[in-house]
Amino acid sequence: MFSERKILLVVNPISGDLDKEDVFEAVINRAKDDDYDLRIYTTTGVDDEEIIKTMVEHIMPERIIVAGGDGTISMVAQAVYGLEVILCIIPAGSANGLAVDFGIPSNLQEAVRIAFGENSIGIDAVSINGDISLHLSDIGLNALLVKNYESGEMRGKIGYAREMVRTLSEHQNFQVKITTDQEVIETDALIVIIANAQKYGTGISINPVGNMSDGLFELVIATKLDFIETAKIITGNTDLNPDIMKIISVESALIECVDREVYFQIDGEYKGLVRKLEAQILKNYVQVAIP
Repeated sequence: MFSERKILLVVNPISGDLDKEDVFEAVINRAKDDDYDLRIYTTTGVDDEEIIKTMVEHIMPERIIVAGGDGTISMVAQAVYGLEVILCIIPAGSANGLAVDFGIPSNLQEAVRIAFGENSIGIDAVSINGDISLHLSDIGLNALLVKNYESGEMRGKIGYAREMVRTLSEHQNFQVKITTDQEVIETDALIVIIANAQKYGTGISINPVGNMSDGLFELVIATKLDFIETAKIITGNTDLNPDIMKIISVESALIECVDREVYFQIDGEYKGLVRKLEAQILKNYVQVAIP
């Protein structure tokens, strides 16, 4: 039985622009006001998942507050899989897609209020080659952008904008074969998105039919940059030109890059070059605090 009076704060010190000292102060003060026993872990990039798993099994907190980006949140979710714990999000990454999808504001005090609140929802995850994606993963254009951003010197939205220019000049399309229980698709692709959620951290909707609790994920397949088709998705219109943009809802998929290795990212974390991805829905994977 998990104690309702214990809480763990996990902070990624190098994510985004949010001052982590402000996060520590806000959470410590709220934990004191609500009479919680608060423990804190700061990620180092070395064995974080195993350390967090061990801490949770020892402390048995009622909830874990994560101050970081989508990659940190997914890592913590993987560490606590199967345990009765509520995951709480403090948007502190460069692109906070999960927070945007859940309507968690960037205002620190409001985010802390939600983290200590009573509302939560069970959400699915997608297993991709054994790693966990809660939000949006992809191969192609955006994964190259994530790679360039991680190696760049500037953080925040300005850093993303700067690296987008470089990424567009470097990217090349690739040949992909996608096998699902519904169909086999072979096409030239700009990007293939494995989407559990709807929106990127910018607030732009890329998967208007997405629902993180429906037992399905979407494959969003784009063959080229096209203003009209992109505008349709952003406005929620799914009457797409299948030669340019396609969205299918599935429980599993095999994605094979036919002609070469392609850049791959999971929830904002660059994972390297891949030739094959196996994706499978994991239903009701974790409980998340929401407004």
